[in-house]
Amino acid sequence: MPIVIGVKFRRNGPLNYYDPANDAFVTGDRVVAETARGPEIGEVVMPAGDVAEALLPAELKPLLRRATEEDLAHRRALEAKAPDQIRVAKERVHAFGLESMKIIAATSSFDGGRILFDFSADGRVDFRELARDLAATFMCRVELRQIYPRDESKIQDGYGPCGRRLCCSSWLKEFAPVSIKHAKEQGLPLNPTKLNGMCGKLKCCLVYENEQYVEVKRSLPEPGAEVELPDGRGTVRDINVPKEQVTVAMIGGAVVTVPAEQLRLAEPRSAEADAGRRKSRRRR
Repeated sequence: MPIVIGVKFRRNGPLNYYDPANDAFVTGDRVVAETARGPEIGEVVMPAGDVAEALLPAELKPLLRRATEEDLAHRRALEAKAPDQIRVAKERVHAFGLESMKIIAATSSFDGGRILFDFSADGRVDFRELARDLAATFMCRVELRQIYPRDESKIQDGYGPCGRRLCCSSWLKEFAPVSIKHAKEQGLPLNPTKLNGMCGKLKCCLVYENEQYVEVKRSLPEPGAEVELPDGRGTVRDINVPKEQVTVAMIGGAVVTVPAEQLRLAEPRSAEADAGRRKSRRRR
């Protein structure tokens, strides 16, 4: 297997593999590497090591060089231009009447010959004329890329109701599909204000423990099932999956919460016993 190092060009971006070219790079080193958009400055996040060939690109490129102080200063200068680039782009969007288009971010290539604008919009947008206008304004190649609510939150960053930085902007690399079924599986109240994140979509964290919930629930009785406890028989009213506890309404009227291991499913009653029970209820 080839010896490679892992480089990231954005804090929460994908991991890219490069040939270290016999240089001793260590984690944290800033390097200049070739990308699909030309040379860019990245950070070494994985030291040299073996990686399965199936994970590597078809063409493993070598790193160009270590980033110098001049390289880093140039990168900072390009990043400092982003607010003005976004402001100008928003003005041009308004001038072209593309009111549904919202400019989110601007990223200049390291050589300064290209600007990538990320934008969000409701549906598809014909931005060809806008792209030509922006290219003439900035005197460089301009690309516009439509992103979606989760990507927008990832770029803008922030803190969730849990008090921690958003998963998407701090460590999450890919978005897993999330559905209301995950909330139902975990017994959460179906309240959008509680289930939705800053992006307005279902929170990504709903999928983190879903498999454990499904696995534990297989060993717990369903609400409505009749169970037997050391103190008698009752009907399952509710289950607490994290604690693996079951709330049972006893035949005598008491409601108890016990560990699931203390109960077992009751044997089904005979038809005669059920008929006698119904008659007893009618007399009451």
